[in-house]
Amino acid sequence: MTDWLLQQQGVLSVTLLLMLLSEKCLTEKLGAKLAYQLWLFVPLVLVMNNLPNTILPAVSDSFTRYIVTMSPANNLPSFDLLFAAWGMGAAVIFTYVVFHYVRLLTSVAHSPSFQFANKKAYTSSVATTPMLFGFATPRILLPNDFERQFTTIQQSMILEHEYVHYQHRDHLWNLLALALALIFWFNPLVWIALRAFRINQELACDATVLRHKTKTEKVLYATALVQCAEHSLRNITLYPTFGDKSTMIKRINLIKQPVATSKAIGIAALLIGSLFTANTALASLVPPPPPKNEVNQATPVMRVDPVYPMEVAKQGIEGSVVLQFDITESGETDNINIVDSFPEGTFDKSAINALSQWQYKPRIQGGVAQRQTALRVQLDYRLDEDSLKSSTDIEKIKVSAK
Repeated sequence: MTDWLLQQQGVLSVTLLLMLLSEKCLTEKLGAKLAYQLWLFVPLVLVMNNLPNTILPAVSDSFTRYIVTMSPANNLPSFDLLFAAWGMGAAVIFTYVVFHYVRLLTSVAHSPSFQFANKKAYTSSVATTPMLFGFATPRILLPNDFERQFTTIQQSMILEHEYVHYQHRDHLWNLLALALALIFWFNPLVWIALRAFRINQELACDATVLRHKTKTEKVLYATALVQCAEHSLRNITLYPTFGDKSTMIKRINLIKQPVATSKAIGIAALLIGSLFTANTALASLVPPPPPKNEVNQATPVMRVDPVYPMEVAKQGIEGSVVLQFDITESGETDNINIVDSFPEGTFDKSAINALSQWQYKPRIQGGVAQRQTALRVQLDYRLDEDSLKSSTDIEKIKVSAK
């Protein structure tokens, strides 16, 4: 999992940087709606980066060598500290979000107070600004003082704004955005991009609401934005809010000074996004062959000690076994075969029993675990005379691969 997370960072960071540049410099020229729709490239690029591929398993023609002695050793499975740190961070963020979500859910009034089109609006004692709330059946939530705080015209435009969020399915897009932020929380670009995404989302709704509004109505709408922003909280949420402080300034500026969009810039942005996505897909489908030394240096993360056969140890016999095997996508050994052994057949059973329990770190390419085939390992069985002489029970002595 850690390898997969780290492997996504290159393409994810480049995509987010392009989207941040688009939000910062091109929103006005692209138009609010197209600027918002371009964010679809983020999950699309991640999907393309993880397409299953049909490359052949990695093949190795060399082997790793281990010395098997009578000296005991502790071969413990490795502990992935990075994965543990990621899990703790994700758990903290998830707990924080769920806490605020449940708190808001329990504050919703049982009966609707307003209705716009076919959507009912409910008041909430916790909501400080109008918002679209919920997953499968999203509802419009309003603060308790909604009627007192806004004029009738402002109320109508705010309800229309939240209804546009519903039409755009923004509650689902926000859930997806937060899920990606939860998975890649350690990348600071993700949180910066989440804010930029919300800005484009609100601008797209504003553009739809104000498309046919008069100058006076636009002024009232901008005033409502400022009033909501004064009461807005900065909690991480799963839902779009009308008066988010971080988006207010840019939204008001575009209401005051709308800029003519450019079709040429829009086409160029779509072309660049499409080419980058296609290139990511091709890179995932046709990866370069892995370096030979990367395959040959496969190192087990857990080794089970082979057992030195008691009768063989009593006779003072030493030897070696060369085994060929595969590493599965889950890191287990498979297709174990004896290539060579000396003395023939003496240590074969011990070597196979041990190797069948070894665990390797699977090779990840394009976000997908790859099977490795035809790897070889040599186990050299060597007697430790000091350990042998000091032991009174040879049957209990286990050997270790060093």
